Amino acid sequence: MASGFPYLLNLAQKQTRKPPLRFREDGTFHILQLSDVHLVDPEMDDDPDRSVPLTDELRTFEVLEKSADLLQPDLAVLTGDVVNGYWEEMTYGYLYKIIRKIVGVFEKRGIPMAVTFGNHDSELNFHREIQMAMYLEYDKFYGTFNAEEMYGCGTCNLPILSRDGSRKAFNLWLFDSGDYVRDENAKILEGYDYVHPDQIAWYEKTAAALKAENGGVPLPAVLFQHIPVRQEYDFLRTADAPVPGTNGFTDDHGVYHYLEGALSGRLREMPCPPAGDHREQFDSWVRTGDIVAAFFGHDHVNDFIVKKDGVLLVQTLCAGQFTYGKERGCRSIILHEDDPRSIETRSIEILPD
Repeated sequence: MASGFPYLLNLAQKQTRKPPLRFREDGTFHILQLSDVHLVDPEMDDDPDRSVPLTDELRTFEVLEKSADLLQPDLAVLTGDVVNGYWEEMTYGYLYKIIRKIVGVFEKRGIPMAVTFGNHDSELNFHREIQMAMYLEYDKFYGTFNAEEMYGCGTCNLPILSRDGSRKAFNLWLFDSGDYVRDENAKILEGYDYVHPDQIAWYEKTAAALKAENGGVPLPAVLFQHIPVRQEYDFLRTADAPVPGTNGFTDDHGVYHYLEGALSGRLREMPCPPAGDHREQFDSWVRTGDIVAAFFGHDHVNDFIVKKDGVLLVQTLCAGQFTYGKERGCRSIILHEDDPRSIETRSIEILPD
């Protein structure tokens, strides 16, 4: 792979020449969400006592390929932790090999794709910008290093044109939700990162421009990022025993956790939102009024949907085998040009052959 600033600049310019996303003739737009692939290349582990099973890689690609073939989407969105960036033997060479394997699933099928980064993608200081350059080599990859100068990498928006191509009918937001809260020496301080104020300011400015272009009406949108918003905790309840009619789990201390008001899905582990009480991002969505639903990864075995202040908050199962839990799958999302605030979505568990 070539390197250097001119190479990156050429990749970014190449992105601007892609054909815009567009609703199908039947007025639908189909999205495949895949999260937490956590891929490791079996060849990079030289410790016989901790070898990476080839069967885990085969199972991971079984999930990716079956999901793509089942849904045949207009866009596949990978919502972070695509690679196990914390693996001790990881190098940029392995990183490139892993990303090319994943991209190859969609390249082979001609499926456009996009990516938001997760906390593990760059955990050992593997720069997200270099990973983004690897994705940008695919000529049907939609995204950029950042829409403008701001925190993180890959934060941007992707408008979807109407079926006749005459106007922007819908919008997709992609956000880098960071990795960990760190001090000035990059030491992890307190937990998971969050979407930062300059990203929120860019979102509000861009949404206002889209609203003006849309006749003063907010352009309906959905959002993708890795780490969920803090507002998911507003639905969390605890009890000393399982509560009839709820989905939940009992932790190691015998405390039962469940979601009050879940629309569908399962809570199989405690949600892991940003550290502290960072609630500004969601509050901005409510003020702006464009976001119909937000789709997250990060919590590998959760696939629930809750609704707060008119916004669906949606968790999606992990796709990769190199992590905890047994459930693996994807999410189908169908948008409708003629009814843009009506989102069809379902969690799909991909079972092994």
